[in-house]
Amino acid sequence: MSEGFWCLRSSRSSVNSAGLGMIGPVESQSIASAQRLFDTNFFGLVRLIQEVFPDMKRQKQGHVVVMSSVLGLQGLLFNDIYSASKFAVEGFCESLALQALKFGINADPASRRVNPFLSAPFSADQKYTSRISLIEPGPVITEFERKLYEDVANMDLSAVDKETLDMFQGFYMTYSKEVFTALGQSPEEVAEHAMKVITSEKPPFRYQTNSLYTPITTLKHADPTGNLPLNAFHQMIFQHDRLFKASLSLLKMLQWRKRRDMDCNRSP
Repeated sequence: MSEGFWCLRSSRSSVNSAGLGMIGPVESQSIASAQRLFDTNFFGLVRLIQEVFPDMKRQKQGHVVVMSSVLGLQGLLFNDIYSASKFAVEGFCESLALQALKFGINADPASRRVNPFLSAPFSADQKYTSRISLIEPGPVITEFERKLYEDVANMDLSAVDKETLDMFQGFYMTYSKEVFTALGQSPEEVAEHAMKVITSEKPPFRYQTNSLYTPITTLKHADPTGNLPLNAFHQMIFQHDRLFKASLSLLKMLQWRKRRDMDCNRSP
């Protein structure tokens, strides 16, 4: 498992970005490793919330910013346990955000004058924003990725059947590196997006840092049965690999142009 940790707490904002990564066939993952991952990725967040949320409710101010992932919205091949931990984060924060709204944490001042204790039902002229924000990056090019690949090199795959092993080693590991190249953001890019959320007067509940992922994550909402995204990914990855390769090439070009434009905008 690869890991990265940082947590920031101030009088107004608490940022949670502690995380462990895990990839590989589920047969090769020990329950102890999975529990350790959940203890950091999910229960680490719960511990932070238990510390800061009571004060936020009493003071009616504060902002919790959580580094989630697009894998908390959409599962990915051989990222079963990691994705599950991010799904847990998303569900936990979505439930918690309802409390934040009810307590009027950083509610619009005009709304608070009308309803200082927020005991009445919401009205049309009351504007509330969630003080829980989920930042959802896709691949980020850091040491985190390199450590994941090192973990794979030392992984015990003896319990994995040949077909799954070939899929993991011959297919997933090859294409995952290409996906990181095509879609990967720099830590600086993600940090810039995070600062926008932290400093926003009306921060969003969910914020994806990589617009190239948006069409992928919205597929799930187009079909309530869930079959559409599953079949689309299955066909794209396993049945139309040439289209998949072509898509990666196009995404690489789009990402290169995006970075070039960002560099030009930063130049004096």
